[in-house]
Formats: sequence, C-alpha cells, structure tokens
Amino acid sequence: MGPASLEIAKPTVLVVDDERVIREFCADILGQAGFQVRTATDAHEALGAAQADPPAVILLDVMLPGMGGVEALTHFARVAPLTPVIMITAYASLQSAIGSVKHGAYDYMPKPLEPEALAAAVRRAEAHHRVLVQNDRLVHALHEKVAELSRLHQLTHELAADLRERIEARTAELHRSEHLTESIISHLASGLMVTDSGGVMTLINPQGALALRCDAADLIDRKLTDLFPNGGELLEVRGESSHRELELALRDGTTIPLGFTNSYLTDVRGNREGVIVIFRDLSEIKQLQAELRRKDRLAAIGQVVAGVAHEIRNPLFGITSVAQILKREVALPSAHQELVDAMLFETQRLNVLVSDLLLFGRESRLELRPTDLHQLLDACCHLYAGEIRERSILLHRAYDPHLPWLLADPDKLKQVVLNLLKNALEATPPEGTVTMRTEGHLAERQGEADQVKLTISDTGCGIPPGHQDRIFDLFFTTKPRGTGLGLPICRRIVEDHGGRISVESRPGEGTAFTVELPLHPGDRSPITERTS
Repeated sequence: MGPASLEIAKPTVLVVDDERVIREFCADILGQAGFQVRTATDAHEALGAAQADPPAVILLDVMLPGMGGVEALTHFARVAPLTPVIMITAYASLQSAIGSVKHGAYDYMPKPLEPEALAAAVRRAEAHHRVLVQNDRLVHALHEKVAELSRLHQLTHELAADLRERIEARTAELHRSEHLTESIISHLASGLMVTDSGGVMTLINPQGALALRCDAADLIDRKLTDLFPNGGELLEVRGESSHRELELALRDGTTIPLGFTNSYLTDVRGNREGVIVIFRDLSEIKQLQAELRRKDRLAAIGQVVAGVAHEIRNPLFGITSVAQILKREVALPSAHQELVDAMLFETQRLNVLVSDLLLFGRESRLELRPTDLHQLLDACCHLYAGEIRERSILLHRAYDPHLPWLLADPDKLKQVVLNLLKNALEATPPEGTVTMRTEGHLAERQGEADQVKLTISDTGCGIPPGHQDRIFDLFFTTKPRGTGLGLPICRRIVEDHGGRISVESRPGEGTAFTVELPLHPGDRSPITERTS
C-alpha cells in the first residue's frame, strides 16, 4: 500500500472556528495524532464541507459569526448524522454544557484546549463514529433481510429495530450527560451547592466543601442553617441572579467572606424544587484589597507629613540656634538655664521626629549591592554592646552557616535591624535573652524567589493582643516618648526590598519580629558560622 492510500485511510476531522490560531493549533495536534484535518471559519462553510464529504469527527466552536455553534448542531445532524460533534468554547459553564449535549453534541471541551485532552477526546469521538457507521451498515443489512420476509414480519422487525436504536441512543445520551455534568461540577473553581425546598443540602462539590472547611459527607442531607446559622441568606433568591456577599459564621466560630449568586432549581414544568448556590471564599481577595488600601493611604500620608516636616525644619533650626546662643553667651539664672536646657532637649527630639517624617515621606531609592547579612547583624550588635553588658542580657546568634549573600541596600537594611534590636533590648528585662536567627528557604513553587528569613526575638513582656494589629500603623506607639514611626519605616524598607515583616507575641513570654527577603543573585559563597 503506497503513501497515497495511507493518507486516504486517515480519519478526517473538521475543525470549525473563526480564530485562525485555534484552527492551526487543532490541525497541528490532531495531525500529529494521526488524523487528517480540514478547517472552516463559520458554520455555513462547515455544513457545505460536511455535506459534500462527511468527516469522522467535527470540532465546533460555540461562538461563531452568523450561525452559532448550538444552532448549527441541528443542521449537522441532518447533513452528517453519523458524525459526532465536540463543542469547544471559552465560556465554559454547566448550563452551556448541558444545552450543547441536549442539542446533540457528543462531547464538550473548554478553552484553552489541552493537547493531550484534545487528542483523547477526538479519538473517543472517532471510535464512536466507527461504531455508528458499523451499526448503520448492520441495520441496513438487517433491513434488507427483513424485507425478504412477509410484511408483518417486516413491520415487526422495523419497529423493534427502531425502538432499540432509540433506547440505546437515549441511554448513551443520558450516560454522557450524567458524566459530563459530574465532571464539570467536580472541577468548578467555585463552590456549588444545591438544596431542596426545605434547605437540606443534596449536593456540594469539592471546592464548596473546602471553602466551608468541612467534608462533603458531613454536609449532604444536613439542613444548611443547622450547620451555619446565618447561612439562610444563601438561599434567599432575589429576582435576577446578582453577585452578593455574606460574612458566613463557620462551625469553629470563625467567619469567612463569601461572594455568591443563587437561583431556583426547577423541574421541567417550572415548579421550584430547591436552590442552586454558586459561591467563593473571598478571604484572599479581601486581604489584597485591604493591603492595597493601606499602601495608598500610607503613600498619601507620606506626602503630607513630608511637606509638613519640611516646613517645620526651618523655624526649628532658628529656635535651636537661639537657644544655643542663650546657653553659650548669656548669663542666666539657674532656673532660666534649666528652661534653656529643656528647650534644647525638646528641639533635638523634635528634629529627630522631623528627620523620621522626611525619611518616611521621601520616595525610597535603594542602592542594591551584595550584602553579607551576618556581618551586618554583627555590626548592629556591636553598637549596643555596652547596653547588653550593662544589663547582663544574653545575646544569642543562631546563624544559618550556609546562608548566601543577598542583594540589598545595606544602609537601609541596617536601619531596620537597629530598630528591631533596640525594641527587643528595651523590652527585655536584665538577664533576659535576645535571639537573632537566620534561615534560608528554597522556593516551593516555580516563579517564586528563594527567601532569607531573619527573626529577632526577646523574652520581654510581650505585646498586648489588642495592639498587635496596630504596631505597624503610622504614629502608633506605646512608649511615653515614642514617635510611632520606627516600625512603619521598617515595614516600608522591607517592602521596598520585595519582602515582608510580621510579628508574633505572647504577653508575658516575649515577642518575635520576622523579616523575609527575596534572595537575589549575588555572591553565593557560604558564610562561615559565628558564635557569641
């Protein structure tokens, strides 16, 4: 058998899609899978091609110019009744899938198409086509045999054959529809719940059970409001389906924000049998929105405080200069001299505050260079060595001996460490312990960066639970003479490096601040272990 006859023997697939990229993609994948591929850009062109030379399988896009894919199904059933049709679309939904199957589609595939799944689906459809063709031939032969019998036998056999074909087709259609429905429900990215008219859950998909923090088996045949007291709103259908939100109270006492839409479940006559709810956990989205609002608010505040600080600095310099002249050149009584000293002390403190405000409000520009984090930590510890000795504080350094260098702005990073170390020392009682720990973490997923983690912890009094969510807020402080700028500046510097800073604290046990920074390419030489 020559190459020409081998080419003719290949089963033919007709790809109908108005997007050239999809047609070429399907032709390439199916050509490699051993099929001969013909293409059409719309339903009219495809109907003509199918009528002239019926293919083994038709791949039909739902959204086509002119005649849509669902409408074209009935025409394909007329011109190529033995050709199974696989619907493809970018708008996958349970309703559109069921609608396509009801109109005669053999299978249904959502875009983007996966090469292996596409080839497998076409192979199944082509095998089904062969069965249909063979069945057609067998039925035709049977009819010819029956025609030789008497008219009564002929009518009996024809009725039996017709009835059998209808039953088989209907059974196969029901099986395909059931399998397709179960597959779509189980793979939905959102939660899907169905209840009866009494609010008892009759179906919930895996994603829905995960969002509700329950096992699916614990939810089926249970009344929704018995498990979630404020969940009744999920079953309140308000006219046309629209997106709504609910803070759902879970069984463990916590709440989650749910976004949901719902509609009535009806029978073929339109009678209400229950409610269908599609929902999603919005916790991550809400966190991202809150973080975005926080950054926008801080950016606006930063611009204002920088302007105010700049206007304060000039008169502050004048006040400081006058106070210094009075102290140095004017003989004042001791009481007045104490007032001048107090003025100088307060103007110096105010100048530090103005400097911090300018630092917070100024646009951050990092000067990145390879940085030995352990060397930077040791330098910061050296600055507080006197206080550490005087108060008999134990400084424990638990360094990762294989931690590589990271690409960072060492001056700004040093400012973060000094602030965190100062806070730890101030919170630690005499003979207490301050620990600095470093760790390297490899990325768990592709696209993520390797991380360097620095933790500075103390054995002090801890932070009250009511303050832990506010310590990074601008101007929030519990210190009598604090400015409330140290930790916000630390957070900004860390975030400018692409990292994050967090806190864990237990009152009476101590506090731990953790800084996580991405590890950029730098000097990968291992850092030798250091001991205190």
